[in-house]
Formats: sequence, C-alpha cells, structure tokens
Amino acid sequence: MNANGITLKGAFMNTRIISSLFGSLLFVIFLASGASGQAQRTFISGLGNDGNPCTRTAPCRTFGQAILGTNAGGEVIVLDSAGYGPFAINKSISIIASPGAYAGISVFSGDGIDIVAGTLDTVILRGLTVNNQGSQGNGIRFVTGGRLHIETCVVSGFAATGNAGVRCDGTAGKLEMMDSIVRGNSIGISIQGASALLDQVRMEANVFEGLFAGDGAKVTVRNSVASHNGAGGFFAISEFMGGAAELTIESCVASNNGGAGIRAESISTGVATVRVSNSTITDNVVGLENVGSPATLLSLGNNIVEGNGTNTSGTIGSFTGK
Repeated sequence: MNANGITLKGAFMNTRIISSLFGSLLFVIFLASGASGQAQRTFISGLGNDGNPCTRTAPCRTFGQAILGTNAGGEVIVLDSAGYGPFAINKSISIIASPGAYAGISVFSGDGIDIVAGTLDTVILRGLTVNNQGSQGNGIRFVTGGRLHIETCVVSGFAATGNAGVRCDGTAGKLEMMDSIVRGNSIGISIQGASALLDQVRMEANVFEGLFAGDGAKVTVRNSVASHNGAGGFFAISEFMGGAAELTIESCVASNNGGAGIRAESISTGVATVRVSNSTITDNVVGLENVGSPATLLSLGNNIVEGNGTNTSGTIGSFTGK
C-alpha cells in the first residue's frame, strides 16, 4: 500500500482496465475502417496494380478500382502519364489528373465515362483526355446526377451518328464545363433536359453541330468557339417533347461551319429561343438562322455578322440590355 492508501494490486488492475478499454477502442476503429474499406483520397498510376490499396505509395492501376475504394465526396488522383480505361461513376467524387500528367482514357467500346449518380451528387472531372479507339458510344455521358464539372479536358473522335463527345441525357442535372476541347465527334456537346454553363470551350471539326441544345435544355455559353463543324456551330432545336430549348450566347465565335453559325429551330410545337450578344459570326454557310415557328433568334445588336454565305436567314429579332 502506498501513501494514498492504494494497493499495488489495485493500481495494476486499474492499469489493465484502462489498457483494455483503449485496445477495444482501437479495435472498434479498425473494424469501422475495415468495414468501409474506403479512403477519402486514392491514387492510380500506370505502374500501379489493382491488388494494391490505392495509396500514394501503393497505387491502383484503374479508375474503377480506385473509385470502389474511395468515399463519397472523395478524390481519385492520377499520379503519372499513362493510358487508362473507361469507367463509371455512381456517387459524388472528383477525378483529378496531377499537373503534368497525361491521363488518357482510351475507349474501344461503349462510353468513355458514364455518370449515373444521385440527384444531389457532384462529380468533378479534371485534366482528362478521352480518346475514341473504335467505340460506337459517347465520350462522356451524364445520365443522372446533381452537378457535373468538366475542367481542362479533351474529348475527341466519338463520331458514331447520334452520339456526342459530351452528352447530357434528359434526366441529368447541371453541367458546368470550362477550359476544354471537344473535337472530331458526331456532335460536340449534346444537352437535353438539363441546364449547362460553358465557358472557354472549343467545339471543333465535329461531324454535325458543335453544340446541340435540345428539348428541356437551358444553356449559357461564354467565351467559347464553334468552328469547322459539318452542320453548324451553336444550335437550339426543340420538338417540344420535353420542354422548350433555350440557348444564350455571349462573347463567342462561330466560324467556318458547314451550316449556320447560330441556329434556332422549332419543329412541330417545339419552342426554341436563342439570344446572342457581343459575338463574332463569320465564314459560315449561314450566319444567323431562324427556322420554323415559334422559334426565336434575338440579337443584342452588338454582334459581328459578316462574311458568311448568307449573313441572316429568317426573322432575327432584337433585345436590349437591362
């Protein structure tokens, strides 16, 4: 017994109890971690292996394996330059290529990247290059989800008729795309039933339209280029099957397109509305084109529409700044 009346045996027992409790706590934490099997941040590498735990020092090889091991809201980081295969996303997640790393998505069949996520989920794709290698699918397909951010990406070669470099289906949420290129696809960007903001996007040498805004689309494009596309540059076409098509174009260039630089078209009972301001439309077959009723193509009056085969076709209305 010590001076405080505590026996050595009692002190030893208390120490054992505390140690036991601490050990149990660590065991519970370990079980919780092991049960989820997921991390906030995972890594992939061209030298990785899917048998690895997807850590910085032991990366995985494929996006699919890394996504499986990443928490909702987490990040998958591409460590080095390599070719990586197609993948699907079903939760909030960020897919990010490290600065200087070439993250090539080579697509031999199907879509390159499919997003089928929840209505509140946010997906970020940054620094990826999606290349078609014989597929009849789309480059990036946004089927369902809350918000999709595409940043500094390149999507090319998805030229099968009816498909697109970037495709937003009727149940998709919001697309925000910036500093990216879509080239050599059937349609560069196709949006239906979704809202979108495009900023500093280049839509080049696509077989049909650079940008197609269909039924239910509400699209704003800024500081972007649609050039050398086979059918035309910026199109809003509505058949009123899923709501009106609305397209707002500001500070953009539509040039050298095989059809109209900018077109509004209503089919049957469809309603298409296009607003254009501070943009340059030149060297197209037609500059501004309005087709069908009640399609509306409105100009702020500060656009350059010159040097086209036909500068304007159909009724071109006007609107004023507020």
